[in-house]
Amino acid sequence: MGILSYKKNKGGVREMNKKILIPMMVLILVLIVPVLQYATAPKPQAIPFVGMNMVYVAVDWDGNTEIRTVSVLAYDSTTNCVTIRDSQDQIDSIKVDVTTREVISCSGTWPVPFYVEYWIPTNIKIGSHLMILDADAVVIGSTKLSVCGKTASVWEIQIKYTDGKVGEYGQDTWYYEKETGLWVGAAWVEYDSNGEVVANWGGHLVSTNVVLPEG
Repeated sequence: MGILSYKKNKGGVREMNKKILIPMMVLILVLIVPVLQYATAPKPQAIPFVGMNMVYVAVDWDGNTEIRTVSVLAYDSTTNCVTIRDSQDQIDSIKVDVTTREVISCSGTWPVPFYVEYWIPTNIKIGSHLMILDADAVVIGSTKLSVCGKTASVWEIQIKYTDGKVGEYGQDTWYYEKETGLWVGAAWVEYDSNGEVVANWGGHLVSTNVVLPEG
């Protein structure tokens, strides 16, 4: 009887162990699988990256449409600079310091140094100042825009300029997706001393291989 009782008890323990082990294994899988998926999922590329491209469409005050293409062609690790081709005639081909966004050389007519408008740092907030082209711009707010079929959270960045000698007054506004820092839109307006608009321009991003998050 003792041996039979031992065998029965041993079998009962095994059954109990199975009942405990199976739920534990399921729980472990539930916890581990998402971690593994996160670890193995491709990380978004930091911008700029070689092959990065953007296409912008704009309309000026005369109703003329401009298509502007921007492509990152090469990266030099020794100087931490990228070579960028821009279809805008004043820019053409440029070499840009990745850390500062400063243009080191330019084959177009735009005087160097200046700072590219294609991307900005992501660690900014309302009131932050940063250089865009040759101007000190300030973050004035945030909003949401439709960008390439997605709703994007964007920073609104602006400069205002005045040249009283020739009676020119203007305002430039740029929009940048918050998470990537990518330039997604812009608007420009110029008016005379009476406040009458004399020129304006507006454009936005229509295509890119940068992965944009849903805002």
